[in-house]
Amino acid sequence: MGSTYIKNYKQARKKGFSASKQLEKMTELFPNLKLIKSKGNSFEVVIKLCPTIVSKSYDVKICFDKYSGVDVYVINEILEVAKNRKTLPHVYSHKEQKLCLYSWKKRQWTKEKLISSTIIPWASEWLEFYELWLISGKWLGGGHDEYREQTEEKISED
Repeated sequence: MGSTYIKNYKQARKKGFSASKQLEKMTELFPNLKLIKSKGNSFEVVIKLCPTIVSKSYDVKICFDKYSGVDVYVINEILEVAKNRKTLPHVYSHKEQKLCLYSWKKRQWTKEKLISSTIIPWASEWLEFYELWLISGKWLGGGHDEYREQTEEKISED
C-alpha cells in the first residue's frame, strides 16, 4: 500500500494539484477562508491575513486557475503609498493592487506546489514588507528593484 500511495502522489505532483485539492489544503489551514467562486479547474477565495501581531488585517483575494496560475490582490481597501513614492512597490498592478510574489521565469511557484504553503505565506510576508515600506519608502522585500535609478540620497530628499 505504501508504494502505491507514493506512486500516486508523485503522479499527482507531476500533473499539479487540482483546484479541489488546493482548496482543501487552504481550508484546513485557513478556516476563515471565504469561497467566492469555484468552477472546474479554477476558484476565487478571500482570506484575512495579519502579517505580524501589531499589524492590521488585510483582505486578500486569491484567484487560481490550474492552467494559468495564481493571482493575488489586496481588496476592500486602498493601500497607502509611502510619502516619498508615487506607486505601490513590487506589484503587477498598482490600480488593482495585484501583488508580485514570485518570478514566473525562475519557476518559484508552479502548479505542483500548494498555495497554502507558498503563496499565502509569501502574501503575508509581502504585507509585512509593505508596512515597513510605508515608514521608510525603501522596499526591503527583494525581487526586482523598481527604484534602482534613485540613490539613497534622492530617496531621503523626496
